[in-house]
Amino acid sequence: MSGEVIGELRNTVNATRVVSVENDTVVLELSADGKGQFLGQAVTDFGTHVSTRYLDGTESATARIVVTSESGQGQLVLVGSAAGEVGAGGTVSFKGMVTARAPEGPFAELNGKALLGESVVDPDGITVHRYRRY
Repeated sequence: MSGEVIGELRNTVNATRVVSVENDTVVLELSADGKGQFLGQAVTDFGTHVSTRYLDGTESATARIVVTSESGQGQLVLVGSAAGEVGAGGTVSFKGMVTARAPEGPFAELNGKALLGESVVDPDGITVHRYRRY
């Protein structure tokens, strides 16, 4: 069913690197890891996000995320992009799309599928990602 949340990940940003600063545009690379669930499976994940922050408070980002079932029986790779904006107090909200890769295992039904993603990053670096079928 389209619209149903099929995955939720809760991450902590553990490293941030300034890639560039040019004409008041800042490019950041963030690494994060955490836990959650995907298709009813308990999972761990880690990923890298490259975010371009513009002077008007908007952002664009790309993400590469590796999700592994806690049972060790499956891996899901998510690659995509999103657009967002910085809100009050430094909270950042993103909406975008990722492509799923999982040729076998418990996530195989998602292989090659587009997923809609929504993420909220709080000022302390805690991120909640929710994924839905497109």
